[in-house]
Amino acid sequence: MDEKVLKQAQSVYETVCRALDAKQWKYQRHDEDLTITCGARGEDLPMDLVIIVNPRAQVVSVISPMPFRMSEEKRVDGALAVAIANYGFVNGTFDYDIRDGEIRFRIVSSFRESILGEELINYMVVIAAGTVDEYNDKFLMVSKGMLTVQQFAEWEQKKNEQ
Repeated sequence: MDEKVLKQAQSVYETVCRALDAKQWKYQRHDEDLTITCGARGEDLPMDLVIIVNPRAQVVSVISPMPFRMSEEKRVDGALAVAIANYGFVNGTFDYDIRDGEIRFRIVSSFRESILGEELINYMVVIAAGTVDEYNDKFLMVSKGMLTVQQFAEWEQKKNEQ
């Protein structure tokens, strides 16, 4: 790997740590992998956040997996709900693995020939935590059959009209 790219990735990693320190977030550093793990508290379900600096792709990603998997009998409904949720997003997306029902939120920024600031890192973390907090309970309700895809779509439409 190009030494210049690796140094830039390490610099981005340190920027991520400084941004979290400035906001007094508690987190665990995994320096060998340029990865940070932490949690966030939402209105209902706990949220895990993983921040990965990938030197090969020259990106920083914030990923937040749901603390559950879509039940097997609701996997197609889960795919529809994720597609409905993703449609209007400006930044970030829910990834969905229909094989095992995993849902995770992901937001990515490139640092190719760029300098990323702490404010961008804060933005990415806030978007990830806020979006996951807004949707995680709805996805869980779809998984448990407490919310139909039609009801999910109606909730989404009302939310977007506000």
